[in-house]
Amino acid sequence: MGEKFTWGTHSIDGEMIHLAGWDTHNDIDSAQNYCTKIAKAHYENFLITNYFTPKHIRQHIENIYAFCRYADDLGDDAPFDSDGRIALLETWQSDLEEAARDGWNGKPRHPILLAVAHTSKKFNIPLKPYVNLIQAFKLDQTKTTYSNFDELREYCILSADPVGHLFLYVYGHDDENLRRISDYTCTALQLANHWQDVARDLDQNRSYFPIETMEMFDYSPQDYQNRVYDERWCSMMKYEVDRAQKWFDDGKQLWDLVDPHLAVDLRMFTFGGEAILNSIRKQKYNTWNKRPKVSKFNQLRLFFGARRDWKKVQKKQK
Repeated sequence: MGEKFTWGTHSIDGEMIHLAGWDTHNDIDSAQNYCTKIAKAHYENFLITNYFTPKHIRQHIENIYAFCRYADDLGDDAPFDSDGRIALLETWQSDLEEAARDGWNGKPRHPILLAVAHTSKKFNIPLKPYVNLIQAFKLDQTKTTYSNFDELREYCILSADPVGHLFLYVYGHDDENLRRISDYTCTALQLANHWQDVARDLDQNRSYFPIETMEMFDYSPQDYQNRVYDERWCSMMKYEVDRAQKWFDDGKQLWDLVDPHLAVDLRMFTFGGEAILNSIRKQKYNTWNKRPKVSKFNQLRLFFGARRDWKKVQKKQK
């Protein structure tokens, strides 16, 4: 993986807003090359595209990834206050809506959206999953706590589930039942990342941990702010880790219902998320002092397991 991608400079001058990257890479080939560079420059727990992603799909997954990464960075890293970041995200959404105009035949200013329009037109992807993702990034600017799991689940519907829907579209699946099942895996991945990043999120004055769960184990919001690690913390973190595991388990039914190549990706995503949960368990749920990571050995183990599955798919298709 390369260094983190440098977007350039966003600017806000009153009502005048400029997004980094606007009016560059104006043809589709250049725009898609730009998306590929973004995909290769960002670290993830597991690659959004990988050795097993079919070549005719890989570029489109990279286009979608670039969209998600750019929007996420607008919400998390742009050097503005919450109001400024919301303004950037609203401008990004406006450019997205221009891209989607007349059946994805609009004229967006940003190269990522030019590439996204190309992908969305090819696979008949609706605007909604992209807008939902932006709504989640906007929500992060104003909502810092979650009362209960149902409320957190509503956030995941915006922040995580649309990614699974986009994958299904690109692999040729436009089916509401498949989207419903994929939501289990996507929400589970989001939960695993939340429990992996409790310290990092608190550094940004956010907490995704349901207050209802804290109350169950007599762990106060003040304890949370003070990052208290004790038996109460271990018990409530185990509770949420086990809940995420159940969501992963429920999502596995999708594997036998989709394109076999997508099933290989789904296995990688699931096993990668489960590896995060296992890392949390191994360090006795102490996610305050050390961010749980998937070891290089486990990453290789996941890779070779997926490689075995991929070979089986290739043999069946010969």
